[in-house]
Amino acid sequence: MLIRHAYRPHCMALAISVAFGHAGCAIAEQSTVPIDLPAEQRARLEALINDPATVRTPITKPETGADGIALKLGDDHDLVTVSRRGRFDGLVDGGGGNNALQLDTANGGELGESRNFDFLHIKRGQWTLTGADDFRDGAIVMNNATLTNHGSIVGQVSVDKRGTFRGNGQVGHLQVEGHLEVNALHGAPRVRGDLTLYKTAELAYEVNPDGRSETIKVDGTARLGDATLKIVAVTGEYPVTSQYSVIEAGRIEGEFGKVRNDLAFLTPTLQYNEKTVGLTFVRNDVEIESVAISANGREFAQNISQTEEIPSVQVPPDAINSINAPSPLPVTETSVTAAAPTTVLDTSVTAPVPTVQPSAETSLAPPATQASGTAQTPSPVSRPTVASFKPAQVTNAAIAALMGANKTTAARALEQLAGGSNANLGNATLTSVNPVSTSMLSAMRQLDSTQLIYSKGSPRLTADGENNGRVWLQALGNGGTLDRGQGSSALRHATKGLVLGADWTVDEQWRLGVIGGKSRTRLDANQLDGNLESVHLGAYALRQSGPLAIRLGATHSSHDGSSKRRVAFNGFSDRLKGNYDASTRQAFAELGYNLGTGNLSAEPFANLGYQRYQRDGYTEKGGPAALQVEGQTQDNIGSTFGLRLARLNTLDNGMRLTPSFSAGWKHIYGDIDSRTRQKLKTGSRSFTVRGTALDRDSLSLDAALELSLSPRHTLGVGYNGEVGSDSRSHGVTGQWRMAF
Repeated sequence: MLIRHAYRPHCMALAISVAFGHAGCAIAEQSTVPIDLPAEQRARLEALINDPATVRTPITKPETGADGIALKLGDDHDLVTVSRRGRFDGLVDGGGGNNALQLDTANGGELGESRNFDFLHIKRGQWTLTGADDFRDGAIVMNNATLTNHGSIVGQVSVDKRGTFRGNGQVGHLQVEGHLEVNALHGAPRVRGDLTLYKTAELAYEVNPDGRSETIKVDGTARLGDATLKIVAVTGEYPVTSQYSVIEAGRIEGEFGKVRNDLAFLTPTLQYNEKTVGLTFVRNDVEIESVAISANGREFAQNISQTEEIPSVQVPPDAINSINAPSPLPVTETSVTAAAPTTVLDTSVTAPVPTVQPSAETSLAPPATQASGTAQTPSPVSRPTVASFKPAQVTNAAIAALMGANKTTAARALEQLAGGSNANLGNATLTSVNPVSTSMLSAMRQLDSTQLIYSKGSPRLTADGENNGRVWLQALGNGGTLDRGQGSSALRHATKGLVLGADWTVDEQWRLGVIGGKSRTRLDANQLDGNLESVHLGAYALRQSGPLAIRLGATHSSHDGSSKRRVAFNGFSDRLKGNYDASTRQAFAELGYNLGTGNLSAEPFANLGYQRYQRDGYTEKGGPAALQVEGQTQDNIGSTFGLRLARLNTLDNGMRLTPSFSAGWKHIYGDIDSRTRQKLKTGSRSFTVRGTALDRDSLSLDAALELSLSPRHTLGVGYNGEVGSDSRSHGVTGQWRMAF
């Protein structure tokens, strides 16, 4: 049978001392009572559970009772086990004897007021305790169980290796082999006795960008035991330097063995004092561009600038500083090398924060050196005078959020802030106007009159007869992708529009025409949406001399563009809008020679083309991530060599059906890169972003099917496409033509 003293030794000492008028001696005796090892505490609990005299009371459903008492037990030793759907709606009273309350439900729950229990055993599930002043022999949190304490536990709390303890409630002693969480949601524990962290323990400590954090309060000794400190950084805009108080205790023993930190550009430094453990975040030597995953991200990172002045600061030693600050810890999990704890009390210390001279523009490059703390002569004053602390702050909120990001988030942030898709606007616009030139070429290739019949008997491809004039209308649909191989940076475009044209015969060999049109292009990329309203004007000419055809054309297009971007990372969010004006000019000359006979046409052709894109500079409207985008000009010269085939078929009803197909090799000469200069409105110098380079070589395809309903009216549908290594575009057309 379990043997238990009616009074614990320190309680007996207190009673005797009070009886003899020596309460002060009794209090001293109480503070030095040894703490049970977790294994010893578990052994005492198991002895009670396995004692044949212990009465087992299972709770598998909600328990309620009169006067707010859900369960009241007698004077036997009791083990109350809550499982399945069990819970207490009211006070649970263990009565006399030695009693344990065991919580064993997978879904967990909440435990309110309780009385006269020695042990609380969290076997599994996530449980929240709100009751106060019970469990004289403490609580045990088993593996895969969680206890959130918002009440108070009189005795010692032991946390197994895979158990979790959190909450702002009070405990007698706290021994952690598993996880201890401190954050703004649950708070930090208040330990009336000692805190012991074992080497297997992990303290997950939350820090906030504004410098707020919870502090573990320990009346006795806090033993760190080479445990792991895991820093949980709340998303937001972190200053270049920030400080936090982790533990305040009657005495600090030992150090943390490892620190885990996900922040890419801020390194935690621990300060150990006799009674405090402090944490300082400072800018480390990691280059911002080192986390970039693209050339645009690196270019942006290299041109970040402008931070506020970093003043010299003095911080109270009992809050966070030691006599000598340790070297900053690496970003990855590392062993901590800190200054040895000092025994000097109430010492004024100069904080190890670098002083930066005021400058109009200060780079965010890592500091070259770091000043060490300087210890002052011990002072008998109980509390030193401390200068107010103002952390160095990045002037641009977007850059501040970047500085407080982990490596993965920082890489994504650099891509968003760089705005690399702006460099693709030129190529996307040029691609959207290509169908206009294609429409003119298509109209000239379909031209037919009596003078197009030459001695070789080449087919008449239309049925316009002796008519000298035509008017035609073509509906355009075109879409494609730029930068297919770059995933999230790919820019997708889709164009819809109408082109109206008319042409007439000048003499036996020449024919002239004009066009006008309107189109709308939708641009879509990761974090970017855009629209392009375009108006097109152009002229074309055809010279037909026997089988030889010369086709000339030129267009001018004006564009009213708008863009919307969203930049969102690490708690920062900004919606940006841009409006700009642009223009494109195109000119081409094509030479073709028809080798066909009978109803079959086979025409080799050579085409030389010129394109020019010009965009005005503009400034995005929005917050800190807004860009000032400089103007862009782009010129391209290209050639296409290919073969065009067509066949004229006369149907039984007299209509004529003409299918055609062409394929060509397109080559671009000179510079094929697309680039633009831009900068943040505040916080960066100008930088260059590069878009998708034009495909040096690509395959051009064109297919059409025409039906001549009568000598004057013709309907047709067509397909055109261009396929390259990085980009593709495809379009469909529908056409109506009337001769007069």
